Amino acid sequence: MSSRLGGAALVASPSYPNSVAWSDENLIAVASGHLVTILNPAMPVAPRGFITVPAKKLFPIGVIERKDLLSDCLLPTSLSRDFRPCVRSISWSPIGFAPNSGCLLAVCTAEGCAKLYCSPFCEFSAEWLEVMDISDILYDYLANINFMEPDILTSEISDDRGIQDLGHSVLRKEHKRNGRDVGSTASTEVATFPSSFLREGSSVEVFKMYGSQRVWIIGVLERFNGARALVRFQETAQHDEWVEMNECNEISGTVLPSDTMDEQANRFPKIRPSMNVGNLPDQKLWANCNGVGEILKIGQAVEAWTNDRWQEGEFVGFSKGGLQVKLSGDIAFVTLDASSVRLAPLWNGEHKSWQLTIVKIEMDYPKLPTVVDLKSDRPKEDNRHEIVCITKSERKTLKKIPEEHSLSLVTANKYTSRSAMLSLLVVSWSPVLFLSSGNGNSSNCYSLLAVGGKSGQVSVWKICEPECHTIENARFSSKSMLVGLFRAHDAWITTISWALLASDTSVPQLLLGTGCSDGSVKIWLGCSDGLLSSPEVNLAPFALLKEGILVDCVPVSVLSLIVPAQFPHKVLLAIGRGSGSFEVWLYDIKNSNFHKVDSNDVHDLVVTGLAWAFDGRYLYSCSQDNCLRCWLLNGDSLSEVPFPSTAPCLKSSTDIPNVSDSCFGVAVSPGNLVLAVARSFDAELLNPMYQARKKAAVEFYWTGGQQLDISLHRQLDTDIQSIPGFSEKELSYWESNILWSLNQFECPNKCLVVWDIILTLSAFRQSNSTYVEQILNKWLLGSHMGFYTKKNLSKISSRKLHLLNILCRRVVLSELKSDNVICEKEEKWTLWRELLRSSEEELRIRLVGLCFTAVNRLSYDSIEKSAQHGYFDSMGLAQMEQWVALNNGAEDQLKLLASEVRKLDMRVDYEEERCSYCSASVQFESPEVAFCKAIQSHKLSRCAVSMKICPTTTPLWFCICCERWVSKLAPKTLFELHGYPSDLKSSTESSILEVSRKALCPFCGILLQRLQPDFLLSASPV
Repeated sequence: MSSRLGGAALVASPSYPNSVAWSDENLIAVASGHLVTILNPAMPVAPRGFITVPAKKLFPIGVIERKDLLSDCLLPTSLSRDFRPCVRSISWSPIGFAPNSGCLLAVCTAEGCAKLYCSPFCEFSAEWLEVMDISDILYDYLANINFMEPDILTSEISDDRGIQDLGHSVLRKEHKRNGRDVGSTASTEVATFPSSFLREGSSVEVFKMYGSQRVWIIGVLERFNGARALVRFQETAQHDEWVEMNECNEISGTVLPSDTMDEQANRFPKIRPSMNVGNLPDQKLWANCNGVGEILKIGQAVEAWTNDRWQEGEFVGFSKGGLQVKLSGDIAFVTLDASSVRLAPLWNGEHKSWQLTIVKIEMDYPKLPTVVDLKSDRPKEDNRHEIVCITKSERKTLKKIPEEHSLSLVTANKYTSRSAMLSLLVVSWSPVLFLSSGNGNSSNCYSLLAVGGKSGQVSVWKICEPECHTIENARFSSKSMLVGLFRAHDAWITTISWALLASDTSVPQLLLGTGCSDGSVKIWLGCSDGLLSSPEVNLAPFALLKEGILVDCVPVSVLSLIVPAQFPHKVLLAIGRGSGSFEVWLYDIKNSNFHKVDSNDVHDLVVTGLAWAFDGRYLYSCSQDNCLRCWLLNGDSLSEVPFPSTAPCLKSSTDIPNVSDSCFGVAVSPGNLVLAVARSFDAELLNPMYQARKKAAVEFYWTGGQQLDISLHRQLDTDIQSIPGFSEKELSYWESNILWSLNQFECPNKCLVVWDIILTLSAFRQSNSTYVEQILNKWLLGSHMGFYTKKNLSKISSRKLHLLNILCRRVVLSELKSDNVICEKEEKWTLWRELLRSSEEELRIRLVGLCFTAVNRLSYDSIEKSAQHGYFDSMGLAQMEQWVALNNGAEDQLKLLASEVRKLDMRVDYEEERCSYCSASVQFESPEVAFCKAIQSHKLSRCAVSMKICPTTTPLWFCICCERWVSKLAPKTLFELHGYPSDLKSSTESSILEVSRKALCPFCGILLQRLQPDFLLSASPV
């Protein structure tokens, strides 16, 4: 294929779909066997990063009896013999979530382990650092709620509301057996729930009177205030309420049995720990059961679960349909299922605890479960209990449970269910989101990580952007938490995809696509703020938008979801399946119309990759049949188009053997001009002497010359410069796609990663530099920079100026050294050199003007205080004033601001700067470099923001485009300006004082980084 750009060999072969991912900072991750290989597409054979997948971690979810190993549900586990770790899913976070402003990488293994990793930018190592173990945190949460099981006492009992409290309860056996040779016997246990269980965030039950009805309503205890507690009720009709915690008299409107009508029985607190346990056994077990009459008597006080609340009443008798119960406030009795009734809990005022009698039916004297209060070494596990089944004889001598027997004995079904909850399969990051309301001291920028598993559940994790980035250490200090957990499917979740939905409100809406091994596909709609409104994990964070896209139950292998920018109310969904077919669906949000655009069976094996490009105009698909295909979406029709037959020539330093047999994923570059494909090799065709270590490869292809539908855009240009081997139509395609890519980066919210644009323009420039200048001139005219006077530049946005500087330095003036770009006197560079100089001067004027405005707004003490929270500080004001005095072309408004700064009664540092090496004096002559006055003068770099001499003892930020150093980050407003403000002094935006949260170069706008040695991996945004 002539559009092939090059490639990089891998030492291990991919095994699962979507094995390649391209990050927003221009790094590529490939899941290949037990490794994740991270490489720089600009230098694919250069040093790489690696993540070595650890061995499977076993969680203490319980033990089973040996006879259960042959159960149907456990056969896959029992017969499994593959203990080799293997990466199943990878996903990059948006930019800015790593400690150094880069991207985090989420990795999920076939063994079910999910973790987050970041670059070892401080470690001088190729091995990436683990920063968060998703599996560990998920296990802690599930263990605390007893894996969402319905009851809690036997190996079949658990509850998600009471499980956190029962671990500290004391159970007393009170067996009542009246015969030895009986089929079943009734027995009781008493569970004690002390008032100490009441704590912030715990589930509670609150007493209320509705006329003569006595009910207990479920709620969550928010906080305490003396002897009162604020409770948030789960019922929508209820409101938050302050509840008295002391004992009070409550006279029942129903005549209770005489043995319960004493003064102490009428005094009890109106709030108690959640006790959603003790439901009576199924009525079928009561037949011929010994001892029932001694436990459940006529007139016995009971509680019934009706209308999502516990209602008090008394037991009247048995019937064929269930138990007859007279509820408080009712005249007649009702017949209820036994499983919805329990014996009424009793308040023990002396011990300040509630006692709940639990009835059990024991068949043929089986082993009886005993709850043992085990102390955990891990603080988070202190509220968990363990259940150990022991015999009656063992119970007499039991004093201490040995550590090796501390796991609970569970059934095969329960073990399988718990294991499936912890067996994670796929990870996917959402686009970056912003909180609609955030306080000034915490990050309001975050991303959601969706993790799907074998149980069909999806867990949603909120990862906040760090409040400040650093290159001094790689410590991960971002806030992260589990915010959602819901069942999306009934089988394995095999793929997940996100999209951000355009919304007319300030609250962003998210689309989540999930694919399952049973062939079903679902699209979910969620409000980002809704995931954060509750302090607890949201069990229903998304609403189902569309479901049931089934094709003969063929497993779904990949999904790709996109909301095109040109059609913000339309959603495109591509679905790849294990049969080799894929479909494209279109959802019109305005009309709520969901229909299939097209379906294709062109692939012979599993579809392993789907990727949208050029804002939904193109779709790339790949499969295990080793085919890579391109599709053009035109309205409601999808047609296959060939890859570009011609492409610019670049020397490739990698020799990739042409023996691939499968594709395992496809990814598109940030600028959409290059494609990456992961391929595995046929081992039998490799040369055993020279190619034995090459198991797979990442191959790159040009996509910038893709065929366009001319009728939808414009007629072909007739003045296109010719290049040997290219037709005018092909050059028009390249030009149109390059201009489209440049225009996408004019949005300030999109990180400037233009490596593929620079690569394409540089490659064409080797053949015909006039063709490249023609493209750039059209972009300049479209950006209103055609007549590049100083006045025109002041009307241009900072983002366009950043793009202009990058294009000048890396394309037109790339042959010159960075130090000599502006000083070069050769005539052929005059035009672009002057454009670059004027553009950088305009950005420096804006930077200095913003700093002076911030100083004029705040007093010195205010600046010192706010500097600790990511706001502007006064460093470099003296140097900025000197630069204004030396610069004759400075704006009059800037000179006025500088004079006002001098009048302020502030302790601005006007001391003479000293050389970091010899302590000689240094005068301010240039904002870029400085020379000390020693006999052997030292050349010193100045900070590109503050203009102060850069320190030599601490790490500095570095721009790989203009090669400037930065010790202090620029104001956030600099990167958002649409032009030079006519009156900076009157600006009232509070953001003018904020320092940019991301480390960005003030002159290029790209991500700054810590300069790495040549033998270590680093990103190349340009």
